Amino acid sequence: MEMDCIELDHLTRTYYDAQGETFCALDHVSLAWEQGHSVAIMGESGSGKSTMARLMIGLERPSEGRVLVNGADTTKWGHREWRKHRGKIQAVFQDAGGTLNPAWSTSKNVEEALVNLTDLSPAQRKSRISELMEQTGLRKDLLDTPVRKLSGGEQRRLALLRSLSIFPEFLILDEVTAGLDLISTESVFQLLEKYQQEHDCAYLVITHDLQIASRLCEVIYEIEHGKITKKAVR
Repeated sequence: MEMDCIELDHLTRTYYDAQGETFCALDHVSLAWEQGHSVAIMGESGSGKSTMARLMIGLERPSEGRVLVNGADTTKWGHREWRKHRGKIQAVFQDAGGTLNPAWSTSKNVEEALVNLTDLSPAQRKSRISELMEQTGLRKDLLDTPVRKLSGGEQRRLALLRSLSIFPEFLILDEVTAGLDLISTESVFQLLEKYQQEHDCAYLVITHDLQIASRLCEVIYEIEHGKITKKAVR
């Protein structure tokens, strides 16, 4: 089944501290993210952007509201149902190390995703990894390097490589170029633009930088204190 649309329906996430006080990280947010169309979520640190992303891919459950995929309420999905869709929606978080196994090598981290989420042959998997290593600017001699020995920027590019390797239809990018130098940043942009053109992938770009949002996205939402405050269409 193709994934045509992901919708947030009055999505709310409230946290409780040790004293029982509440903090509303996301406050009744509603939006639609359609296949082939990219949107940006802009806001300062702590505005609710990353919380939204975690809710969208099932890493957390909302306090109220729903996340709908083709009209189906994902807040009722279990691990098995999410696994069916994991190859179609991916996320690259700013803390890339959280999605990678630090004890595994660079190649094993990507190979594991390809084995579980694609039908590529061993030769095709090797070719796919090699191609994306070059496009993300990661040196081939890093293939056998444990992830824990990579720099933060290298880990972020590896997480992006891993997500793109399985041909997602929807991809969440959380501050994906943070900490990268200008050359690495440009190579990441070019890779994302190429993948978008070739595969009609929809990006949800989480950023505080209008230039990044404008380069990759058609619709830009601004979020403040957990609420959508503005929408702009390019």
